[in-house]
Amino acid sequence: MQFIQDVLTHTVITTGTFEAYDLVGFGGAKITTTDADVLGVARSPNTVIGDPAPVMVSGIARVKAVGSISAGGKVVSAVPGGVQAQGAGTKPFAVALSSAADGEFVTILIR
Repeated sequence: MQFIQDVLTHTVITTGTFEAYDLVGFGGAKITTTDADVLGVARSPNTVIGDPAPVMVSGIARVKAVGSISAGGKVVSAVPGGVQAQGAGTKPFAVALSSAADGEFVTILIR
């Protein structure tokens, strides 16, 4: 089950489509690369390019883990979506609040 506990939401003008809980970049589109600059987590789906969309930029979210993630570790964006342990990544955007195996959900804190 996915969820969001929002502290701060920012509205972006979208440049791509995405589903709720997808990672969204500063350009207003779904993140599709590893270790990308992440603005936050989409609060709702967006099906029309150019529409405003709410993105949680601070708070707690539950997203899909790619690879093994340990609680307390920093996370970065992952391909094909979701998050992975920072490893050699240089753009961590959140901390894992729970541990997760590949394909499971992990709870993250975005600050």
